[in-house]
Amino acid sequence: MGRNLARAPLFLALLLAACSSKSEPPASEPPFDPTNPGDGGGGFGPAAGDAGARSQCAESTKLIYVVSEENTLYSFTPETATFKSIGLLRCDTGGASPTSMAVDREGYAWVRHSDASLWRVSTQDASCTSTKYAPGQQGIFQFGMGFATETSGSVNERLFIADSDGSGLGQLDLATMKLTRVGEFDGALQGRTAELTGTGEGKLYGFFVTTPAQIAEISKGTGQIKSAKELPGVNPGNAWAFAFYGGDFYIFTSAPTSGPPLAGGGSDVRRYRPSTGAVELVKQKIGFKIVGAGVSTCAPTTSPR
Repeated sequence: MGRNLARAPLFLALLLAACSSKSEPPASEPPFDPTNPGDGGGGFGPAAGDAGARSQCAESTKLIYVVSEENTLYSFTPETATFKSIGLLRCDTGGASPTSMAVDREGYAWVRHSDASLWRVSTQDASCTSTKYAPGQQGIFQFGMGFATETSGSVNERLFIADSDGSGLGQLDLATMKLTRVGEFDGALQGRTAELTGTGEGKLYGFFVTTPAQIAEISKGTGQIKSAKELPGVNPGNAWAFAFYGGDFYIFTSAPTSGPPLAGGGSDVRRYRPSTGAVELVKQKIGFKIVGAGVSTCAPTTSPR
């Protein structure tokens, strides 16, 4: 769930309209019904569901994870707004850098690199395992991604992708490594670049690269926008990522700065709280640039406050 414009020339297609033909959901998978509460409902509030499945998750799967442009994997604890370095990614990419990330319920990060390759990374030690994913399926090379459960409280989850070139929502089957199209985003967000995050309540959200940035709930079955919220003062800059945690969204953005990242640059961390509509700057210029973020569907969906 992250994006680095500086390393993705295809981002220039952001301003173009999405493809004119609209793909249907995979035939082998019944489409989600936006009117069914199992599809997460509408709006930004938590859906009603069984939290028992999430209580069985390991504590390590309930954190946010981020990856930096400098190839370092970190955990991020929202309650204290602290980062902990896990280690350097040891992916044999031949120099390609990470550009997006999602985290599954088993505690593995799925990291897409600038060469469009996809790697499975341990959130325990940052070790990498190559996958058989073939870039360019459905004409999609660069994408944001996030996991969401099939229904509220389910342990079954799916990996959704958002085409960085503007053609909308897709789904990646990790068993077969086959990518299928779901549908275009609609309305004012049609053709826009987005990063994704999902929840254990079966909801899927996109961070859309607009001015100002927007967060929208997306139908998993059609790609259509259910609701959207502008984030005043939030500029995606040249690298962006976000994750849902405890009823809030944590947003990592990097505006252009001069000098090396460790000389006071790097990403800013903001929290958007839907319950109040507040956008708060949590940390500024953390010293490294975040290009991907991921949170599993084991993460809490409501705050203990």
